[in-house]
Amino acid sequence: MIKSKEWDWSGNINEYWKNVAGEFIPLALQWKARDFKKVLDLGCGIGRNALYLAKLGFSVSAFDLSADGLSQLRQTAQTENVNIDLMLGDMLKLPYESGYFDCLLAFHSIYHTDFSGLTRILAEIYRVTRPGGEIFITLNSKEADAWNLYSQRRIDEYTLLKTEWAEVDVPHTYLDYKDIVNLLKDFQILKIQQIFDYEEDRRHAHFFVTASRV
Repeated sequence: MIKSKEWDWSGNINEYWKNVAGEFIPLALQWKARDFKKVLDLGCGIGRNALYLAKLGFSVSAFDLSADGLSQLRQTAQTENVNIDLMLGDMLKLPYESGYFDCLLAFHSIYHTDFSGLTRILAEIYRVTRPGGEIFITLNSKEADAWNLYSQRRIDEYTLLKTEWAEVDVPHTYLDYKDIVNLLKDFQILKIQQIFDYEEDRRHAHFFVTASRV
């Protein structure tokens, strides 16, 4: 299993990472309407989604490997007068009681490991989510240009190391649809979407997955 490595949040941060993820908003509102209360933002970064959930009235826990990211989130939460429980640590072992959370968000975070690590993280996600609770996770697709762009930095059939921006030497696991179905066999999959985003020089591809903890 590859050693975990945090993002570097100390430089200039793209505005994308400062605003709540638009793909998540409808589900967050559904969770609110269903009276879900306790939510974990797993791999929260600087906390754009955690802040949104706290303002909606959720009891929010935010977890990340980056002390700098959590420090920035703490400052923003104080400025915006919202309460968020912050925790520094590795996703491979979560410091929460079994069945503690009603729902869990992992947006562009849990694939920052190899396949073995991702399997362990999903087992931890299953453990800390209560039966009947829901999760929303994103996963890299092998249809993304990066899978071929960084082919010389692949460390196994699923994982490569990036070389750019805040992600230098951060592992990224890439999957196919069948891999996701296999990884989530203990969950009830409610929805899988593959979304493509295009920049001038490359195509990004991610799976957006909603599942229930049975």
